[in-house]
Amino acid sequence: MTVTLDAERERLDRFLSALFLPEELIELRFIETWIARGKKRSCVARAAEWARRADVVASYADLREFASGSRANIFFGVCPRSRRGDSSDISIGTIRCAWCDMDDVSVDEAWARWSRAGVAHPSAVVISGSGVHGYWLLERDLVAADERARFVGMLPYFYADFGGDHVQNISRMMRVPGTLNYKDARNGRPPKPCTLCVCEANARYPLEAFSRWFEQAAKARSDEEGRNVRTIATRLSGDEARAREAEVADIARRLDLPTGDRSRRDFAVICELLRLGLTKEEIWNTVSGRSKFATAGRRYFDRTMTSAERIVLRDGMEEQESSA
Repeated sequence: MTVTLDAERERLDRFLSALFLPEELIELRFIETWIARGKKRSCVARAAEWARRADVVASYADLREFASGSRANIFFGVCPRSRRGDSSDISIGTIRCAWCDMDDVSVDEAWARWSRAGVAHPSAVVISGSGVHGYWLLERDLVAADERARFVGMLPYFYADFGGDHVQNISRMMRVPGTLNYKDARNGRPPKPCTLCVCEANARYPLEAFSRWFEQAAKARSDEEGRNVRTIATRLSGDEARAREAEVADIARRLDLPTGDRSRRDFAVICELLRLGLTKEEIWNTVSGRSKFATAGRRYFDRTMTSAERIVLRDGMEEQESSA
């Protein structure tokens, strides 16, 4: 048992050393998950922690022991945190890798999908106990806000080519390799190991390795903006149309910036576009490839739109009453 634990600790050290610098903080979360009445449930088993990689590795045995007694799944933030308490997209200042989560697949099937999609071999591969995680280390850190936003905008197209999880927020949490997957352990499901099976820290990729998906994202955005420009131009003319197009584009660009609450930000953008007089379909053409609209789709948009219409209508009525 001691040899096995030491070996797992060494693998964890190699993995974390590939993703984090010694001085950087790693966010850890401890969550129990189970199924009740056909629905996924979860609870926090222990408060979140922020620790340097050496401290995480040193406490590995204690983390395993705690998880065993509490059925806690242990997750870590893929991107480094700058300060204790940082946990939102807006607090992330560095992206060092691309990542993916593929549910209900074997590692052989994951490799086959990556191969068919023309995806480079991952720098690290983890068998999560319910699927496979892949990590592609980048040749250089992405630290500029516009560069990070562009990279995140590419991820949905990257995932779509091999069936990865659509969640691409940069504060993403993944399972810690070397721990156990206690999903639904409350109902008797046996824990399954989360195992690091590949870790090649020298396998690092330039952004050009993802150029196909960057191009897809850029084309989708261009098409959306083009459709919106054409529909606005049919209702306005000349300088008025150009001014409106510029204003719409400026508002829509806010969807590409990091934020601590994407749903709240998305709602605010929809409200502003409504106040400009855009129709529902014009707004959909403007936002459909951005933020949560790109991943959650039309149903999320329709819900957000309904709430925004109610607020904008209420504000309009209050303004009329105050001026009467």
